[in-house]
Amino acid sequence: MTTKPSIITVTLNPAIDHTVFLDELVPGTVHRATGSHRQAGGKGINVGTMLAIGGTNVAVSGFLGEANPSIFEKHFKDHRLMDAFVRVPGETRTGIKIVDTKSNDTTDLNLPGPAPTKAQCEKLFSRLLKLVQPGTWVVIAGSLPTGVEPDFLVELIHKLRDADAKIAVDSSGAALAAAVEAGIDLAKPNNHELAELLGADLSDFQSILSAARELNRERVPNLIVSLGDEGALFLSNKAELMASAPPVKVISTVGAGDSLLAGYLQGRLFGETAPDCARRATVYAWSRLESLVSALPEPEILLKRLARVTVQPIAPYQPKS
Repeated sequence: MTTKPSIITVTLNPAIDHTVFLDELVPGTVHRATGSHRQAGGKGINVGTMLAIGGTNVAVSGFLGEANPSIFEKHFKDHRLMDAFVRVPGETRTGIKIVDTKSNDTTDLNLPGPAPTKAQCEKLFSRLLKLVQPGTWVVIAGSLPTGVEPDFLVELIHKLRDADAKIAVDSSGAALAAAVEAGIDLAKPNNHELAELLGADLSDFQSILSAARELNRERVPNLIVSLGDEGALFLSNKAELMASAPPVKVISTVGAGDSLLAGYLQGRLFGETAPDCARRATVYAWSRLESLVSALPEPEILLKRLARVTVQPIAPYQPKS
């Protein structure tokens, strides 16, 4: 009998991440790359991989092109991820990331992926509902594939909620808006995605915090807002925290936000306090920034890094009189 997973991640539009390194990106010219790296990617897969490295039993699901699955299947086997993907005709897309090592800027080129049929969407529903148990966290992460509308996401969330799953979403635009409207337990936007969701100009920390508090208190009971190299906000009905790491030597930003979410959920599974969950999330993101692949340091180094993360309570909200 197959063991049920502790966490399920859903990547509806996975990608082969192809990162290319240049000394300097100059548009309109020929470049010689200084290096490149290809790996199985997609936000949910990234989350699941970091959780599995941390010791959690994870199932990964979504839609995967049947024409080029080998890089994903090897990744799943190497990291002991339960493969619950529905195969669809065509090739899984490639996401090209061009890293300018002079400016440390990354240019993303996200290609389109295959479109699942209605029958394949129904198959995904069935597969997920067989895996989920009451209280299981299901992480829905990334963009929607070609031909899939936000209504599909709403239907998926409703089915999972009916099965008493806990739902975390890391997406953007119409998909994130639909998920929040459907009702979720956790969201992890960055500050730009938060601004888009709320239709607000969030130009400074105080405006970001105020918007995050409003969303947390009215619609999303657990909210993580990533702020890049400044750290992240962690808001719930138990605590409002700001966490940040010491200066990090960034090798690649690919998967850092996904690792942040993975670390937080790992802490929740371990029964850690809100500050310790924020601390673990920050260390997972820190570790990913320093590596081209999903990885965690040895336990003794991990403990030292946890101690170096700054977690501070945010001053209580003072309403205007």
